[in-house]
Amino acid sequence: MQAIIPENKVLPLMERYGGSSDLVKHLRSFVDAMAVYSSDELVWSRVFSLSLKEEALDWFHSLQPGTIDNFVELRQLFTQQYASSKTPGVTYTALVRMKQGREESLKLFMDRFNRTARQVRNADQRLVVSALTTALQPGPFCDYLHAEEPQSMDELQSKLASLIRIEEGRAHQRGREEGESMPRPTRVRSGP
Repeated sequence: MQAIIPENKVLPLMERYGGSSDLVKHLRSFVDAMAVYSSDELVWSRVFSLSLKEEALDWFHSLQPGTIDNFVELRQLFTQQYASSKTPGVTYTALVRMKQGREESLKLFMDRFNRTARQVRNADQRLVVSALTTALQPGPFCDYLHAEEPQSMDELQSKLASLIRIEEGRAHQRGREEGESMPRPTRVRSGP
């Protein structure tokens, strides 16, 4: 395998993989960095060892010279070797199990729910909305989801934003009212 390393180009900085972190993230980072450096996948194979450390680097050096013809083969061997380091994805079940806390604001819950939903790979948006409907405490947003089926995530997010503003406005108003109803401390005057 003969690869021509680009002259006058600095190899992109990337975190080195030691064998215990998520191999998929490492491969994505490596491919993204190398796409800027060179389009030649033989170069990628040649410099792949520079993205490794510790156990993973030892594994790379244990490969028989001349047995890998391209980056696809190297990637496949690497993936097989470190398959147990692959981070399992979040499943739809994680969304179904979510519940809005009794005192949890709609904003905080939706931040938590959306963060989880983004981690579910190839999630069907109708299933995400269905899971959301069962996760919410009774209230205006839950009523909206039951009464009107949003046609898009943009429509859902728009309605959500307006309901969060209403909820925050009410909470602010309650806070002001509670502050006004509290007795004010009286000052004791001293002197004549």
